[in-house]
Amino acid sequence: MRVVQVLGGAEDGGLEKHTIELSRSLQAKDIDVTVIAHEKFKNDFKDVKFIALDLTKSRNNPIILYRLYKILKTQNYDIIHTQANKATDMVVKLKPFLKSKIVSTLHNYKKNTKSFDKTDLVITVSSKIGEVLITKKKTTIYNGIKASKVDSIDLHEKYNIPKDKFIICSVGRFVKVKKFNNLLKSIKDLDIYLVIIGDGYEKENLLNLSKELSIENKITFTGMLDSDSLLKVVKSSKLFVMTSDREGFPYTFVESMFCKTPFLSTPVSDIETFITAKYIVPFNDVRALSEKIGYIKDNYETVVDDFQKVFDKSENEFSIEHMVNRTIEMYKMVLNEI
Repeated sequence: MRVVQVLGGAEDGGLEKHTIELSRSLQAKDIDVTVIAHEKFKNDFKDVKFIALDLTKSRNNPIILYRLYKILKTQNYDIIHTQANKATDMVVKLKPFLKSKIVSTLHNYKKNTKSFDKTDLVITVSSKIGEVLITKKKTTIYNGIKASKVDSIDLHEKYNIPKDKFIICSVGRFVKVKKFNNLLKSIKDLDIYLVIIGDGYEKENLLNLSKELSIENKITFTGMLDSDSLLKVVKSSKLFVMTSDREGFPYTFVESMFCKTPFLSTPVSDIETFITAKYIVPFNDVRALSEKIGYIKDNYETVVDDFQKVFDKSENEFSIEHMVNRTIEMYKMVLNEI
């Protein structure tokens, strides 16, 4: 089976991480994999065939579309797997001239999903984001990660946090949709400490807000961390809090489950189906968020017991092995091999 992954963006987020992990793992299972993506990702795919093509330009750019067409037509792959909206839009334009089957992955909420309805199969990273699709040719495969041992660290010592503080954490780009401002407001009257990992254009606003709320002594902004350091913070925290307005299916949730760190979230993606409504707070409800964090702090042993089944289920459901095997099943189905 010859498969090509088409990646249209050039950021360093969950979409790109997903494509890298999937491609490498498919290759390890003797699938002939090629990746078409921006030159910057070449080293990330060093074990996989890589064709550099800058798809970050307009999705209607005739020169780029022609270059993409020439590659796809010449190679005649069995499966063209488009990752997210832009790659799907571009490949669907070329579909009448190609013999390959097209599988697309929808990674996040989008208003316009018409291109996905024209592919042979849509994989969604959560069932909720797939509800907007008209096509019935769709399935959900959750993002998977490689299970690895993560060591705890002494966050009190590392960030000079008083020994008696209950430490919570959050991770993400500092952008408005993540609603970190609500998280900062929620801890104002709580006896807890927040470690927040990330960077982005909202950083200055968040720093100013922490001063306005007089919570500088109960929060640490770590900036960007490498993957190992990030996981150690998550592992060593008592609770991960997500306050986003929308998410596809966040890797941070998967990573928290593997770190066995309880999770509190707004009702994004399919998270409620795993952690139940007990650990879901309404969008933009700072009071409810604050009260729930306080409850978790005061009833922590009960909370850990509640999450034990979720942690156990996650070991299989969110493994890279499960994600890759399900993807291969879908490839074979589209090719009428099963």
